[in-house]
Amino acid sequence: MPIAFDSAVDHLLQSRDGHRLVPPLSEKYPDLSLEEAYAVQRALEQALVLRGERVIGWKAGFTNAAIQAQYGVSEPVLGFMLGSGVFSGGDSIPIDRFASLGVEVEVAFLLKRDLAGPGVTPVSALLAVEGAMPSFELIDFRCSGKPRGADVVADGVFANAIVLGRPLTPVAALDLALEGVVYEQNGRVVATNTAAEVLGNPLASLAWLANTLGRMGRGLAAGDVVLHRLHLQDPPPGKGASRCAPRSPGSAPSPAASSERVSRASTPAMRLPTCA
Repeated sequence: MPIAFDSAVDHLLQSRDGHRLVPPLSEKYPDLSLEEAYAVQRALEQALVLRGERVIGWKAGFTNAAIQAQYGVSEPVLGFMLGSGVFSGGDSIPIDRFASLGVEVEVAFLLKRDLAGPGVTPVSALLAVEGAMPSFELIDFRCSGKPRGADVVADGVFANAIVLGRPLTPVAALDLALEGVVYEQNGRVVATNTAAEVLGNPLASLAWLANTLGRMGRGLAAGDVVLHRLHLQDPPPGKGASRCAPRSPGSAPSPAASSERVSRASTPAMRLPTCA
């Protein structure tokens, strides 16, 4: 069945507007392809921008083979992020902005120059990076049932809100593949990992994203924030006084996200040396 793009976008907006689960598009369009899903995502992005939203960056998802297999895809996926979903440490984030909340620990890059494929490599991607920030992404599972990868892409790859930490750290002298994170909740370590889980290096993920956008006739812009997920088994924040903090082994924990309504999100911290 050919996709009715206006109807598909209205369906996805109903979930965002009502903060409720909706059936995945593949239930109506069982042959939904990734190419069609990206076309739906683009139409969704345009509809949100027409409402006054602003795209402030991009996220790369499904950056390891296990989660790609889980969703039936063979490569990473990408989605846009909106300015209305950007928060800083200490901000209060109401739970009613989510249909179904999850928490992910991310490496965030701030770009200082435009970056677009084809031909972007991790080395050329590095030259476009102003610095890296530790961050949380508060994702939103808006699809009921068993969504496929194409459903996730069409809906924007779970994007809803991000909490950006400090400091913004230059990365030229770092081996990002070796940078690690310990994820704590209420003072208890619940997950650990290294940035090598992001396609071997977050810069490889950044290059992939720039090249993929380039094939779509688009690109990354100076000032964009780009997220790359560290694949931790990270539970959503608990109710009440739950607090979580990503940090490196041996460092002092710093408050990151506490759940009151969702959360009072304060600064996450990773092992990134402080900028002078």
